[in-house]
Amino acid sequence: MDNTLRKNEEINDQKIKLVLEDGEMHGEISSFDAFSLSSEKGLDLIEVCPSNNGDLAICKLMNYGKMKYDREKKCKKMHKEVTKIMKFHLNISDHDLDIKNRKVLEFLSKRKKVQYMLELRGGEKRMIDAAKEKMEFNLEGFRDKATWKEVIVKDNKSGILVLLNPI
Repeated sequence: MDNTLRKNEEINDQKIKLVLEDGEMHGEISSFDAFSLSSEKGLDLIEVCPSNNGDLAICKLMNYGKMKYDREKKCKKMHKEVTKIMKFHLNISDHDLDIKNRKVLEFLSKRKKVQYMLELRGGEKRMIDAAKEKMEFNLEGFRDKATWKEVIVKDNKSGILVLLNPI
């Protein structure tokens, strides 16, 4: 993403629209004058909106290193917030369920939230009590690794859902 941003000497347009560091619009200015102004203030000249269809490029005075750091931090935070989803059905074999549960434990050990979902299909929707029992039995295996508030039954009884938060 930062590869598309031009900064300082890389901006080779004759004229640009300049936004000052406080967000105030300075107006049209030659790129040479804008670069010398950025040098005086000890900041970088960053192209935030490239020129297209005859419009002038919009450039802003800012600290490039700080902007890059903030973007990376925001990206990492967004990546951390990802919730993993683990789905299974009522008639899953014990071995397959063990493998899924091991994967859930792996996600929890990596501090990821897990949406643990038992899906019900067709006639299984009438066996909601058996599904709740199976879900509660499975959740006992996560008692020491995760917390959860409640077991949620979907409106159309198509499944049971629990959001597991790592401890």
